[in-house]
Amino acid sequence: MNALSSKMSGWWRRARRFCIHNILRADDPPKRLALGVAVGIFVAFLPLIGVKTILAVGLAWLVGGNKAVGVPLVWISNPLTFVPMYYPGYWLGCKLMHVPVSGKWIETLRGHSSWIAKIEELATSMMDVATPLFLGTFLVASVLAIASYYSSIAVISSYRMRRWGQLMPPTRKGKVLRLG
Repeated sequence: MNALSSKMSGWWRRARRFCIHNILRADDPPKRLALGVAVGIFVAFLPLIGVKTILAVGLAWLVGGNKAVGVPLVWISNPLTFVPMYYPGYWLGCKLMHVPVSGKWIETLRGHSSWIAKIEELATSMMDVATPLFLGTFLVASVLAIASYYSSIAVISSYRMRRWGQLMPPTRKGKVLRLG
């Protein structure tokens, strides 16, 4: 248990350090940083496995957000977090579409004896899952992105005003001063 506890505290320390050094002290205005955070959170909660990093960079570029801040936030979505991140979206999508929340695709893998029949049935049942999953996760991702945008602006602005007395990092002859 101590090994797990020390790993979690190490992870938390690295995450905190990333936030303080890379987000709060970045040389961008708070709005650009907050847009990067919002894009990263939005893409992280979409079930688009394999294209999230490219999508985050593209969306950040499109809306004028900080790409370097948004991309690492996408990585909170990984095989260990799929179920807690995507199931609430799937459940919401099912409720909005008035379809039952089911595990039919799991039953499909147990059912038929031939692999071809299993694959055909699985493809059909996955389409039944995909629509509510994308609808629900899109809504959850949108709400979380909006909330993260406004909370990021507040946190970044507050930090910078306390630290420097201004919203942009102090400069000397065109170079950013690194304080502390």
